[in-house]
Amino acid sequence: MARMFFLVLPCLVAAEPQALRGADVPRKLFDDVACTGSGGLSQDSPSCYGGQVLVESFSLHVLSYDGSTGIVDLKAEGPQAAECAGATFQNDDNAITIENDNGCGLANYEYSVRYCPDQDYVIVNLVKPYAVRVVLQSQTCPSGAGEV
Repeated sequence: MARMFFLVLPCLVAAEPQALRGADVPRKLFDDVACTGSGGLSQDSPSCYGGQVLVESFSLHVLSYDGSTGIVDLKAEGPQAAECAGATFQNDDNAITIENDNGCGLANYEYSVRYCPDQDYVIVNLVKPYAVRVVLQSQTCPSGAGEV
C-alpha cells in the first residue's frame, strides 16, 4: 500500500506555486486537467461540487450567483479541517476569488479556484498545506443546502 501511495503522490503534486485566490492565476496551473468552455457558473442556485484527495474531502456549495458575484459555503474535512459559511466571491473569466474567507479556519490553506464550463466542475489548486489540484465534480446538493 505504501508503495502505491508513493507512485500516485507525484501525479497529485503541483509543479509550482503561483498567485492565489483566483484573480491573477495563470491558466497553466490548470492545464494538466481539462478546463474548457465559455460561460460561467449556473445562476440556478444552489449548485454543489465535491471531491477528495487522499484523506481530505472538499465541498463547495454555491448558494447564490448573479453572473459575477455570489455567496458560497466552503468545507474541508480531514486532518486540515476548515469551514466557511456564507463567503462572498467574485467570478472573473471563471477564476473565482473568495472575498471574505478570513476567520473561517482557512488560514492553513493557500489556494486558487477555477470553474470549467464544458466539464461542469471546479478545480481547486492547493498550494498550502500541500501542493495538489482537486477536481470538485458537480453533484446533487444535500437536502437543506442553499437554504439561507
